[in-house]
Amino acid sequence: MAIYHFSAQVISRGKGQSAVASASYRSGERLTDERTGEMKYYVREVQPDTMILAPANSPEWVQDRNRLWNEVEKSETRVNSRLAREINIALPRELSNDQQKELIRDYVQKEFVDKGMIADVAIHRDDKENPHAHVMLTTREITADGFGPKNRDWNKKELLEQWREEWANHANKALEKEGIQERISHLSHEARGLEQLPTVHLGHVAHEMEKRGVRTEKGDINRDRQEYNALVVDLQKYREEKQALEQEKARQQEQKQNAEKFSTAAERVDLQNASKVLKAESSLPNIKNRYDQLDKWDERLNKNDSYIRWKDETLRGASDHFRWIHSFEKQVQEAERRIENINWLNPLKLKENRITKDRAEQEISKAKTEIKFHDEKLNYHREKLGFSNEKEFNQVKTQHESERSGLLEKNRNTRQYIRSERDVLQKAEIAHKNAFVRQVASLYPERSEMRHMSFKTALNIVDVNSKYGKGKAVPIESIEKTVNNRKSEIQRLQGEISRVDQTKGRLQRAERYLKDFEKHQAIVEKYENNPFLKGKMLVSKSAKREYDSAVTARDSYKNYMQKEGITGRADFEKQIESFGKMEAKVPEYQGQIQSQEKGLGLLDAVMKGIEQASREMTRQQQRQQQKVQGKGKSKQKYQGMDREM
Repeated sequence: MAIYHFSAQVISRGKGQSAVASASYRSGERLTDERTGEMKYYVREVQPDTMILAPANSPEWVQDRNRLWNEVEKSETRVNSRLAREINIALPRELSNDQQKELIRDYVQKEFVDKGMIADVAIHRDDKENPHAHVMLTTREITADGFGPKNRDWNKKELLEQWREEWANHANKALEKEGIQERISHLSHEARGLEQLPTVHLGHVAHEMEKRGVRTEKGDINRDRQEYNALVVDLQKYREEKQALEQEKARQQEQKQNAEKFSTAAERVDLQNASKVLKAESSLPNIKNRYDQLDKWDERLNKNDSYIRWKDETLRGASDHFRWIHSFEKQVQEAERRIENINWLNPLKLKENRITKDRAEQEISKAKTEIKFHDEKLNYHREKLGFSNEKEFNQVKTQHESERSGLLEKNRNTRQYIRSERDVLQKAEIAHKNAFVRQVASLYPERSEMRHMSFKTALNIVDVNSKYGKGKAVPIESIEKTVNNRKSEIQRLQGEISRVDQTKGRLQRAERYLKDFEKHQAIVEKYENNPFLKGKMLVSKSAKREYDSAVTARDSYKNYMQKEGITGRADFEKQIESFGKMEAKVPEYQGQIQSQEKGLGLLDAVMKGIEQASREMTRQQQRQQQKVQGKGKSKQKYQGMDREM
């Protein structure tokens, strides 16, 4: 069950606390406190899931946890300085790890980072039943040059109440998005109308007695009040569940009214037929539940058919084995008769008789081997079909053959019933979806193409109106403009990142050319600045070759450098410094891209759905025109025939 826990505290040097030690404990990382020179490290069995979120104007080093909190320590000079603020938040257990992380990231970004704070988030999952997040927040404004003055507005009590309420809102939206019914509330029991009784303080003596199992008067009072409080909470839970049921009932009633209002006469008949089949309201959830039941029913029928086919094959296999056994038993009998019919009194046929006997005995041996083989094969059939001899087998076979046609007929009839019920439900489902599409399209009377949109697009539009229009219809033009602006901004930001990558590649190539240029330039200067070597070139071909080769290579690499946009070492160093500032903005660009992409998929899906609806409207209009033209040609044809007659 999702629980609400949101507590805030201040990490203060006056309490003997350290921002670096606190960050190390929460993140599970090894950090060095530069103020004391101590290494801070706390072993954890489950490594926390961590992230640092910072305003766009923050310097790059804030992403380094060790430097971040050491800079915080340096910015605070008083012995009782407030170093950071920490928020401890329970995460909904109903969400997956990734969903929990996305939830806390969105909340921290909106409530803290967008207001100017740097947030160091650590998600702890040591106890699977208690996933929670520690959020360490800076107390000073951050600029490109580092920490500035403290922002006293962040200490206001009403801001803390806002944070508490917004966490409940964020968490409940995340739960609703995943189809989870659980909800949390930031309100206290008193604020929610739960009149709980406070327990009394036991005191040292009573506490020790209760610990030893000795009941005390104060302990009895507390037990009575705890039992009362449990009843109060259960009663409130019942009220909340009852209210939720009433709200769901009202929603279904509204859905029914809308379905009737925006349905055609034929569709209303389809909905009534589905209600008869369901013996309940023909709502989409009820239809889906019935679909699931029919799927399971159909699956059982498939298993029944499979069992019948298996029994057919097993009986056929057993029959084959019995047939072979009978065949080989007959061979044994015939061979034994041949042996019995041998006339051993005729000495002229003694050799022939022996050959006959040997052959017959061989046939008997071979036939008995085959009988044994088929009898062993029958063990499987005996076990599966439940017979011990051929007589019992024939009884099983006869019973199956008498029941088989009836079972198959029953399955066919049941399948026919399922198909007919599916057909009724499908028509009702289509009627509901058509009514829903018309209902959503009625919010945009000026957009005739929206009557042709898909059910999915209509759902997306409702989602957009809920998120961005507070339930009111968001103009399609606004959605289109937002999509285009966001896509353009994403393209621009991706272009900036691509420009950084291209610049990086250019400077890497330029650095190689520069090194080669400087190497060969050094050789040229060695000869030109040394009179001895300059004179040596006049008499030494190898020296002259080395000098000429160096000049040629130097000039070539100089041209390469110029193509890459640098003129020399000083220019290269200057461009490297400029590139460093450019590259430092990449995380900011990536963050802005993520921000622009958030929700873009839904908005883009709406626009694509409307474009598809426009194409569908055009196709229907064309088909209608062709139909009208076809009728006109037929009419002209018949008029011509009348004139001829």
